[in-house]
Amino acid sequence: MHKTQDLLKSIGELVKNTRSTTMDQAELGTRVGVGRNTISSIENGKSVNAQSLFLVLEHLNIIDELQANIEQQLNNTASKLSRKSRKPIEELDNDF
Repeated sequence: MHKTQDLLKSIGELVKNTRSTTMDQAELGTRVGVGRNTISSIENGKSVNAQSLFLVLEHLNIIDELQANIEQQLNNTASKLSRKSRKPIEELDNDF
């Protein structure tokens, strides 16, 4: 859980630093359709709805790098997956 809190705090700092150069919390909230309290929670590293977080990251043009990283990890794990093959289904004789 420690890593999760660290990540939330880092994202919050990034959002705050990016947002504060052009607008206040209320304006960002209005632009993405969430309340000022949600923006404040994000910036303070508190848990929020994932969709709200992603909307904020998208509006601030931060989400593309995150998405690229996730896609890279997904490609890495997908190439390592191998499915177990099943035994062929044996047909039963019709000799009754």
